[in-house]
Amino acid sequence: MIETVVDIVLLAFLAITAIAINRIRNLFAVIMLFGIFSLFSAGVFVVMDAADVAFTEAAIGAGISTVLMLGTLALVKNYNEARP
Repeated sequence: MIETVVDIVLLAFLAITAIAINRIRNLFAVIMLFGIFSLFSAGVFVVMDAADVAFTEAAIGAGISTVLMLGTLALVKNYNEARP
């Protein structure tokens, strides 16, 4: 019973986050929402008893990918500001 409620709540959070990602135009906010989406999907994997997949999703999806996208965003902003 409780597991079903957790599944439904996580799925709802995933759907809300996906809709927000689709509607927001601020790139920084989109990158943060991608990290949050990845953490929610890691939670779904934990509920499905796939701890190894959840750990990988949390480490790669929420950790490394978010940092790389933020670094790229910072470089692109600096490049655009330096151009005449």
